[in-house]
Amino acid sequence: MTEQEKFEFARVINETGLVLRRYFYQCLFLGEEDEFLPALTPPQVEMIVTIHSQGSMTVKQLAQVLCVKAPSVSARVERLVEMGLLTREENPADRREVLVRISPKESAFIGELERRKFQAGVALIEKMGPEHAQMWQAVCGRIQEVLDGTGYGEKSGCAHGAAATDASGSSTSQQAG
Repeated sequence: MTEQEKFEFARVINETGLVLRRYFYQCLFLGEEDEFLPALTPPQVEMIVTIHSQGSMTVKQLAQVLCVKAPSVSARVERLVEMGLLTREENPADRREVLVRISPKESAFIGELERRKFQAGVALIEKMGPEHAQMWQAVCGRIQEVLDGTGYGEKSGCAHGAAATDASGSSTSQQAG
């Protein structure tokens, strides 16, 4: 595969990821606030889903997983605490750390969020058809295998600062963002 072909595949993968994020976000909220789901931004939804999947996390851990700087995560957490969706608690194992958790009273919210997310996924799969859905599942499984072996989610997981080439084959230098 040529470097240009690799970059084209990378572009398609990146654009597909963005389209899927927008699709699921739109399916979750349909642009309106309702009785179960308050008006949230996509980064807030991603943060809530991440915390829910882990049970609890420190701001530092959350920043690392979300690939966002800790002060930005801290500001988002504060907003979600103000909304009553998250709580901050002292870590019993290390009193210097503060753990961020989903507010216990928000279990209905999380349930509704999960229900809508999976409902949107099922609708997309039905539109794709079983053959394409199976191919997509195989591709996603392989991506997960590859990422699991790279330290994804850790600071060293991506090739920040590594030399890369652009679509024309010229060498470039990637910067951590």
